[in-house]
Amino acid sequence: MPIYFIAFVSHIVLLYFSVKITNKHVSFLLAVISVLPLCLVAGLRDASVGTDTSAYPLRCFYASQYYSLTGAMGACSDQEPLFVILFWILGRLTGDFHAVLFLCEAIVLLPYILVVRKLYPRGYPIVGFFLCFVVFGYTLNIIRQCIATSMLVMMVYELFREKRGPAIVFLFLAVGFHKMSIMGLFIWIIYISCFNRGRERSYKTVALLACVGVIIFTICVIMIGPDVMEIVSLFTSSYSFQIKHAGMGSFNTTMLIYFLFCLAIWMLGSKGLITSFDRWTLNFYTSSGIISSLFAQLASISPELIRLSFPFLFISGFVYPFLSENLGRERFLTGTLGVLFFVFYFVITFVYGGSCDLFPYSSALLGVIYA
Repeated sequence: MPIYFIAFVSHIVLLYFSVKITNKHVSFLLAVISVLPLCLVAGLRDASVGTDTSAYPLRCFYASQYYSLTGAMGACSDQEPLFVILFWILGRLTGDFHAVLFLCEAIVLLPYILVVRKLYPRGYPIVGFFLCFVVFGYTLNIIRQCIATSMLVMMVYELFREKRGPAIVFLFLAVGFHKMSIMGLFIWIIYISCFNRGRERSYKTVALLACVGVIIFTICVIMIGPDVMEIVSLFTSSYSFQIKHAGMGSFNTTMLIYFLFCLAIWMLGSKGLITSFDRWTLNFYTSSGIISSLFAQLASISPELIRLSFPFLFISGFVYPFLSENLGRERFLTGTLGVLFFVFYFVITFVYGGSCDLFPYSSALLGVIYA
């Protein structure tokens, strides 16, 4: 755990320094460099760190070393094409699996940091806590989906800029890296429901979306969940783990707490926001968090179905720099509650829950093993 702690502190400190620097170029450089500690932890790790690391990433890397691009795509035909292409290019350029892991981590984290910095230039450092304690653990495991989610982050950024063409491109790129990123369409629908109206939307938006989500979630769990998994198994072998472990999952208590946490953040934030656009933005982010907590309960069907919730969870992290940027007196309270929940999430999910196999951290390159 010490290596994670050192990397987390370094990342957060660099982010906070970057916002204090008045020189724009130096500030931007520090924001970019801030991901370096996390990328080093990801790149120097052994294949035993991260549940999936020794599976498809290692196989795709070996394919890049021994096959042409078309051969690699054939050897890794059960993986999404853009992921195989990316690994083939990086593998050929570097010839080193650790370097590929390092670069993939940068591809995941940099869009998130730079988009949040662009949207909220004064409040973005708090997102470092969210990235470290909530997102980072998953990036060491589900590399494909995390890269895809970084494309969805770019999609959301383009939606905020009202550039629908580029948003569509990023959505297609996301699906090209991971099929589950088709959930980006649902993120887009949430965005439309929160923003694209001629008159000011009431605070009933979040409540309505939450109720609809609960209904859909309940129907899926009770009626169609196992059947959907059987249908999926007929078309692809990529999700054999989910099929094999159907019926072995349970409800995700941590994400149920996140449901209540998002409601609390919404209530606190709504008191201090003045403009309609800010209220719509708060609705969008907290709705994403609420829906992520509901989709996480699909783990009651099969443990790995919690992955359906990750795009919404990652997008919901934007709410903290947004509130830090726009709130007055409530800023400290929402920030403190956020940090406390992030640490709680990390301890319960990764330390005690053992999710993603982050512990023990081992690195043959460093010659060390951290418990």
